[in-house]
Amino acid sequence: MIVPLHAVVGVTSLGLLAVVSLAALGTAVLLGLAFAAFVRRRSRPYFLLVAAFAALLGRSAVVGVSALGMLSPTNHHFFEHGLDVVLVALVVAAVYYARTVRREVPAS
Repeated sequence: MIVPLHAVVGVTSLGLLAVVSLAALGTAVLLGLAFAAFVRRRSRPYFLLVAAFAALLGRSAVVGVSALGMLSPTNHHFFEHGLDVVLVALVVAAVYYARTVRREVPAS
């Protein structure tokens, strides 16, 4: 018998549902804060971080859709790990861009 490590269709435990719900709520709060910072700063690194937090929230959405049985385990893994790649790429791009851009100092 093969036992999957995760991506089981349907809500199998209330604990899992609670953890995913808490993760989604926390990520939504972080996304809102990142968006507010982006609106204030209007810079590319902040925009990239907003996109990274959106990808992180997308991971929670993938789990939710999978738990409802609307996504097969294969597609669950594809989207979940695809969003991992997107998330890491966006964070690395934000850090790289923030470190390589020449800072403009206003004339006093």
